Amino acid sequence: MTADPRDVAIRVSCPVVAVPRFGALEPHASGQRMLLARNGLFVQMKTPWLDCTTRVAEVGMHLPYGSAAEAITFAFGVISLGLLERFIAAARRTMPNEAAGALVYDARSGALRLAMHEAIEVGPGHVRYRIEELAADELVAIDLHSHGRLGAFWSDEDDRDDQGVRVCGVFGNLDRERPTARFRLALNGLFRELPHPWAVEPDGALPA
Repeated sequence: MTADPRDVAIRVSCPVVAVPRFGALEPHASGQRMLLARNGLFVQMKTPWLDCTTRVAEVGMHLPYGSAAEAITFAFGVISLGLLERFIAAARRTMPNEAAGALVYDARSGALRLAMHEAIEVGPGHVRYRIEELAADELVAIDLHSHGRLGAFWSDEDDRDDQGVRVCGVFGNLDRERPTARFRLALNGLFRELPHPWAVEPDGALPA
């Protein structure tokens, strides 16, 4: 029976790999693949700035495969608090309205830069914006927005908007000296909470 070419394309773009029990797992070059292991189903995501393996589901039976481990590594190392402070300062200038921006990753230098988005429609509870044109080697790695005087939380609109592969951060209570914040990793509709940006290391950087 001849396979449907559409199914072949799907298997190429998102293959399913059984984790070897005795040998080594073949390295993952880029994109998304699923790992079937004795301790669950994992998704492995590799982009120029992210190398992530995280559990998607438990497997309620004994499988003869090897085990997988969860890990998240950023190519840029840690998120500089200086860049986040600059975003907070810009967001405070738009209060009581929301603001949006991003930390853009440069694949050549391995560095992040802050880009504030141009607001098209904005208010205290929403913001629609235009993203600037990026250079050929640039990617949006961290998506940022603010909630003005409201607290930091994930709204239903955030869940709809936070698609693709990126880190998402929201800052709230910007009328206070120390605002509230929440961060998460978005993996094509799967969300994983990340450390709070004020839980910092001694060198003033957010733990990856």
